[in-house]
Amino acid sequence: MPELERFLLEALRAQDPGEALAGALRGEGPPLSRELRSALAHVDPDGFRIAALLVTKLRFERLLRGSSEAERLFDEDPGGFARLFKRYAHEVSPSAVLPSEEATLFDVWRARTP
Repeated sequence: MPELERFLLEALRAQDPGEALAGALRGEGPPLSRELRSALAHVDPDGFRIAALLVTKLRFERLLRGSSEAERLFDEDPGGFARLFKRYAHEVSPSAVLPSEEATLFDVWRARTP
């Protein structure tokens, strides 16, 4: 996996993506090439946070469209489902394109998550 993709997979799922970006620029975490660090220095931390929110929003929508079980959980307890989804989004790398694929990732994660 290319260096940029590895960085984005981790940083966009961080509790604070802007801080993950800043940490990478300070040399914290896995080492990054000089070229990537130079490019990341031009990224606005707040814009990066917004990008992370958009990625999470799209995953949330994709999951609810693909999983009747997730939709049921959301309807029954929106707050509880939001906490569950937050854990899922943090622990599972975004790799789905279709709602059904997101639903499968969620189902597998739920099966192994207490």
